[in-house]
Amino acid sequence: MHNFQIKSIEETEQNIHKIIFENEKQLYLIGTAHVSKNSAELVESKILEIKPDIVCIELDEQRFNSIKNRNKYENIDIFKIIKNKQLFFFIGQFIMASFQKKISEKTGSRPGEEFIRAINVSETKGIPLALIDRNIGTTLKRAWRLTPLKHKFRFMGSLFFSDNEEFDNLDIEQLKKSDAIETLVNSFAEELPETKKVLIDERDLYLAYGIQQNLSNVTVAVVGAGHVPGILKYLSEDISDAEKQNIDFIPERSKTGSIIKWSIPAIILIVFIWGFYSGNKDVAKDFALIWIFAHGLLTVLGCIISLAHPLTILTGFIASPITSLNPTIGAGLVTALVQAIIVKPRIKDFEQLNNSSLKFRQWWENRLTKIFLVFLFSSIGSSIGTFIALPALISFFK
Repeated sequence: MHNFQIKSIEETEQNIHKIIFENEKQLYLIGTAHVSKNSAELVESKILEIKPDIVCIELDEQRFNSIKNRNKYENIDIFKIIKNKQLFFFIGQFIMASFQKKISEKTGSRPGEEFIRAINVSETKGIPLALIDRNIGTTLKRAWRLTPLKHKFRFMGSLFFSDNEEFDNLDIEQLKKSDAIETLVNSFAEELPETKKVLIDERDLYLAYGIQQNLSNVTVAVVGAGHVPGILKYLSEDISDAEKQNIDFIPERSKTGSIIKWSIPAIILIVFIWGFYSGNKDVAKDFALIWIFAHGLLTVLGCIISLAHPLTILTGFIASPITSLNPTIGAGLVTALVQAIIVKPRIKDFEQLNNSSLKFRQWWENRLTKIFLVFLFSSIGSSIGTFIALPALISFFK
């Protein structure tokens, strides 16, 4: 057991808390606005002034490497991302980064500038650096898996179709004030409580655990201002490894969903076997045609809506009736891979997505986002095909 009893907490200045523990160790908790120039300058000056033994920052290894290698898109393997079924989360990360850039245009500061300053100062002064945040992929996938279906559509709508006007009236420096942050978080909690729990509450605990594990005689921790109240709440607790591990994994898909996905192919197989062995081959033949054309044509429609390459459209028609019988491989996975092979994304496509200039109507022009559209709409088309074909299956038994 460790002793993290807090002796005193003092807010030395706005969003800088000096915490002294019973064992006399000191922690300077700096809350920042991630796109604030003032926050970035504050972080740099405070590290130089305090001269800590270690600096903790709200980054995981993936985002740390991304910050250290800005705009090095040649190392991104889009094919691997598609094969690993990470395309949605990959695009989502780019869009969230784009949101930050839209805000940063008002401040003249790059998103995450405070972390860049903290990294540079620490490396220059030889101060150890600790990455204390949870892996971004784990966070996003937990949020997705734990969010009810009806809220997922709301989340996707907010993510992909947000109105840019909300950024025009945003006073970014107000985000450094605790009351503004709490209001923002509470508003988010009302609409998407499960998502807020994963994105905010769990990470408060995770960040507090990371600080505890790296606590030295004098420690500086740089985190988003919205996490400060939660970190202060958990910091005096003796957070166990088990508590940390309990929020550091991706939940398995629901058994009900898995049963449904595997039951459909099983039913289809039973119909074919029944049709042939009962001597009623016409039943199996008719259903096979309905299955092929329902999936093939609707997947083709999804590809056409995405303005996919003709070979991608042809592949979608051929692959969809087959992939719909295998829950591990979707039609969208196949069409996205083919689209990526035929029309490979260029560096400028990554750059356009990573800045604030890409509007939703331009997604059909950008090669990278077009791959996502092909994946999305062909997947939807194939799924609708299943619901259209199943009633025809039932009718054969009447």
